[in-house]
Amino acid sequence: MNGSGFDGGEFDGLDSLLDEPSAGGSAFGDLDSLLVDPPTTSPSMGVSAMSMGSDDAEFGDLEKLLEDSEGSGSGGGKGLAPAARRPARPSKGFAEQTMRVPVKHLDNLSNLVGELVVNRNSLEQDQERMRQSLDNLLYQVQQLSDVGQRMQDLYERSLLESSLLASRQNRGVLPLSLRPKAPVEALSNDVEYDPLEMDRFTGFHTLSQEMIELIVRVRESASDIEFIVDETDQVTRMFRQVTTQLSEGLTRSRMVPFAQTADRLPRAVRDIAMKCGKQAELVIEGRETLIDKMILEQLYDPMTHLVNNAITHGIESPDIRGAGGKVAAGRITIRAFHQGNQTVISVSDDGAGIDVERVRSKAVEKGLLSSGEAQNMSRLDLYDLLFHPGFSTKDQADDFAGRGVGMDVVRTSLTDIRGVINTDSALGKGTTFTIRLPLTLSISKALCCISDRARIAFPMDGVEDMLDLPKDRVSHNAEGQVCIPWRDTTLPLRPLTELLSLNRHLSRGTVYGGSQEEDMISVVVLRSAGNYLALQVDQVLGEQEIVIKQLEGPVPKPVGIAGATVLGDGRIMPIADVLELLDLSMGRIRRDAGSMWDQSPDGPVELPPSKVQPMVLIVDDSITVRELLSMTFNKVGYRVEQARDGQEAWEKLRSGLPCDIVFCDIEMPRMDGLELLSRIQKDVNLKKMPIAMLTSRGADRHRQMAVSLGARGYFTKPYLEEALLDAAARMLKGEILISNA
Repeated sequence: MNGSGFDGGEFDGLDSLLDEPSAGGSAFGDLDSLLVDPPTTSPSMGVSAMSMGSDDAEFGDLEKLLEDSEGSGSGGGKGLAPAARRPARPSKGFAEQTMRVPVKHLDNLSNLVGELVVNRNSLEQDQERMRQSLDNLLYQVQQLSDVGQRMQDLYERSLLESSLLASRQNRGVLPLSLRPKAPVEALSNDVEYDPLEMDRFTGFHTLSQEMIELIVRVRESASDIEFIVDETDQVTRMFRQVTTQLSEGLTRSRMVPFAQTADRLPRAVRDIAMKCGKQAELVIEGRETLIDKMILEQLYDPMTHLVNNAITHGIESPDIRGAGGKVAAGRITIRAFHQGNQTVISVSDDGAGIDVERVRSKAVEKGLLSSGEAQNMSRLDLYDLLFHPGFSTKDQADDFAGRGVGMDVVRTSLTDIRGVINTDSALGKGTTFTIRLPLTLSISKALCCISDRARIAFPMDGVEDMLDLPKDRVSHNAEGQVCIPWRDTTLPLRPLTELLSLNRHLSRGTVYGGSQEEDMISVVVLRSAGNYLALQVDQVLGEQEIVIKQLEGPVPKPVGIAGATVLGDGRIMPIADVLELLDLSMGRIRRDAGSMWDQSPDGPVELPPSKVQPMVLIVDDSITVRELLSMTFNKVGYRVEQARDGQEAWEKLRSGLPCDIVFCDIEMPRMDGLELLSRIQKDVNLKKMPIAMLTSRGADRHRQMAVSLGARGYFTKPYLEEALLDAAARMLKGEILISNA
């Protein structure tokens, strides 16, 4: 026992007990078992409390010796801790239990959660529309309350005026002595009561009183609706929180850390480097990145092949590295992280890089390409040859290289799990292989934007910043690239329309944004693995939680698009692939890669120019007429704006309403249609806008007056929808449907 740190003669008795077994050996057997596996007892129990039978005395001596050793400060080492201070092992009955669940069941649950999130987004969108309608209703109720207050004042004033008028008339006809007296029951305080002093009610007063009471009831109903909408908003927020926790929990239940595969690679690196006579160290980043367990199990072979390739083909021998100014030991970096709905794994080395000319010559030597084809191939196409079956740049095959099966296995294995791999290399600096593994279903936040009159979303984990810049801050760098200042540096600016092309706008109407100023541009800054890119979009709408679904089937995935999502109103919105957009901007991948739509035997298809929906302004004092006309124009694709009289229409036009055609009534309060027509003709910016009169006045003098003021059409009520729509289309083309003849 002295070797374990005990010192002093007081331990001789303990040494003799441990070295020389006696007849009570069973007691020491119990002691050994207690020291190895202490029982689950309270930490406050001493060693003597755990002893049994006749061995109490021996355990008591042992405990005394241990306590004495703990109290003494002599000796160079620490004494043994008493058994009473050993932590108790948890009972097996309270251990965390596990259960095996088929992956198919988890996939079904993931799909159900995705549908739940889509329905929740639809509910939130309906809730937002309800809130907007409620705000509009409350505004109208406020206006109605003001009208009711004015009606109340007019009601009381009319009662007073009618009473005074009646009193004056009766006073002029009958003397006071001849006026009928009130009955005795009506007298109070000996004052005579004149029945003519009572208020006289007419039909107007009765109707006014009913309207005032109805206004009060409408105001109370609006308050009740507001209370219900507020309660529904709270329920919707709780619903969002629960669905978010449910999706996160379900995602964690089927994912395991990347370290389960990465921790098996250092030994392979050490063995291969030793056999190849090289020095290499492995650096793993993102060990805690969660990856689907089924995908992770199939990642070990591709990762092993990539590490083998980095050592055999990439990292040089220590002598060559020393001559090139590098450290003797090469570095292989494996990095795992999430990017939108993808898990990205990069394998980088600081070796010699890929010799493009050697790849070209080997391809010609093996008969894969002719000399002319090899010379015309781009750098990216030559990198793809590395994954061709049987291709290798080694002249002599050995146990680790030259057989041409490693990289082929990598691409085949990744294809089975719907993954893709990209190659980037710099001669003399190293090579990077980037693996992108899509998730079957992912719920994440995205930044919704508008580009080329279509919606597109960027995953928030790939968005670094968003800003609006004046156009005069856009400049050019020394290489002639368009750049913008950003955080004490400059970033290349690329319009999103240059990287992504939309062959068709999949919607009936055009997506209209807000009032974007002409001298301002909207910019979204994307990031990936330390690289940044500034993208110019038409408008940034805001952040939204979406369900990202993969594009499956025989149709190839468009370059730059990772998937799609379903909006609350049922529309499909594409999700941008941040990594591919960065690769497109840097020229690492081709824009037409994997696209079957651009390969047309007849050449590129000329698409007709998209038609912008015109806006019609309907001016009428009758809300029924305005709503009917709005439905008529809406169903054929017009945008509609309403005005209840000429004054409101004039204010909207003067404030910048983008109107293309006006249908206006003649008889309206505040400002009639003819006065509005006269004002529009005097305005330089509005005089070219076609205006048609829609009125119940069919007299020729009204028609001639409208024509003289510049009206291009004149229609009387009732009207035919077909004729009105046809006339609107003709007037938009510049035709004048009435003349001054």
